[in-house]
Formats: sequence, structure tokens, C-alpha cells
Amino acid sequence: MLGRPVEWICSGVPTQQPAPDRQTADLLGERDLLLFPVDPEEPAPRTRSRRLIGYVTRDPEVMRLALLLADVVGPGWDHPMIVAARWVQAGHSAEAAMPWITAGVNWPKAAETLLRRSCAPPG
Repeated sequence: MLGRPVEWICSGVPTQQPAPDRQTADLLGERDLLLFPVDPEEPAPRTRSRRLIGYVTRDPEVMRLALLLADVVGPGWDHPMIVAARWVQAGHSAEAAMPWITAGVNWPKAAETLLRRSCAPPG
């Protein structure tokens, strides 16, 4: 995968103007970008003059896992797109990552460490 697996995207619309309309995802899709829109209730990275519209990725597996995580990731965790990108970039599919994440394991390296410890011979 080239570049970052997930990136915040700014709409370019000044904060004094209304938020971009629903065509935004379609326009990004024309450039092979998948949009996970920003939730107006959630805190987002700040910009002084432009509206943020959400996270984008070119990786459908990152988006698939992020959508599965949308209702799972709790307060104090990173955004579902960040968590998804972390797991997919480490080589885990959405199916492999979901049980770990729903069990509260936020980082793939922590899961790998737990697996190594449980598979180590006694002694």
C-alpha cells in the first residue's frame, strides 16, 4: 500500500459556509477514495478556517473494518478508521481483528504478544 492508509480530509469549505453536501462521497469515490464522514457530535482534529469532512482511505478492508467498529469503539479509543488502519496495516483481516477489538485489544502488537505468551511452552 502506498502512502498513509487513512488520512483526514478537509472540505476546503470555509467554516462560515454550510457543510459540503452528500455528493462529497461520490466525488471522492471518483478518485478511488472511500469516505468515513465526520460525526458532528464527535471531537475532530481542529482547523481554523476549513470544515473537516472525515477520514478517507483507498483500502476497502480498512473501510469495512471501520464500519464494523463504528458502534464498538468506545470513548478514549482512537477513531474507528485509525483502529482499522492499524490492524489492516499489521496484516489482519476484518474478521481476524474484530474479536480482538471487541475484547478490548486496541493494538495488533498487544494481540500478537498475548498469542505468543499463550503458545509458549510452560517453563
